[in-house]
Amino acid sequence: MKPLMSQPFSNLQQMLSELKRCTPLDKDGVPGHDSSRPSSGKGTQGHQEERLFLQAMRGVIPLDSAKINKAPGPPPKKRPVSSHEDEQALVLKELKAIIEGRRPIPVHNTPEYVEWTWRGSNNPRLAKRLHHGDFAVQAYCELHGMDSVEALTACESFFAQALAEGKRCIALIHGRGLSSPGRPVLKETITRWLIRGSYRRFVLSFSSAPIWDGGAGVTYVLLKRHPMKHIPEKKAKKKW
Repeated sequence: MKPLMSQPFSNLQQMLSELKRCTPLDKDGVPGHDSSRPSSGKGTQGHQEERLFLQAMRGVIPLDSAKINKAPGPPPKKRPVSSHEDEQALVLKELKAIIEGRRPIPVHNTPEYVEWTWRGSNNPRLAKRLHHGDFAVQAYCELHGMDSVEALTACESFFAQALAEGKRCIALIHGRGLSSPGRPVLKETITRWLIRGSYRRFVLSFSSAPIWDGGAGVTYVLLKRHPMKHIPEKKAKKKW
């Protein structure tokens, strides 16, 4: 940045010293201190300050306001555009973190995720809301270590008590079935029972729990206080 061409107060200390000495009128006609007048009082002080200001402004040419152009502001910063190589490196980094177990895979992006909503519901996102934890779980049913018969008996008693107590959101802890030789038997048995079992008319929706509450090893269930009306399946039209 270039220094200012006009610096009227660069010798301010010298001008203050001259003000104290009350120098007389100079050759340029700038008013000075009249020694015939008393040296004290507000009028004298104001006269001296006016003289000091005019002396400092000597030679200053006022700018023409019509010719002053406003300096343009700095251009907006452009966000760096990620190249294809940068995006690929980021994807590989995320994949490596998932493989090493440092970043869990979202449950709804895995084949283990389950969800279901009663066909008569007018809220198609009900299961998604249930999975995201929008409803507070009021009771849990532990089914680990049980076979299918024991688990269904426990679910019958658990649902009866939950409905009697007016609970709306409950959870069934069945595990992911990783120890099963084939498919997760207990989890699939519970899922079928929720849709076709004796309490199916009280089940409004269910979904896998979020990762922080058991993930695919826990199923959230949203209940109705009163049994829902049965909606018959639509019959396929005959083709002649």
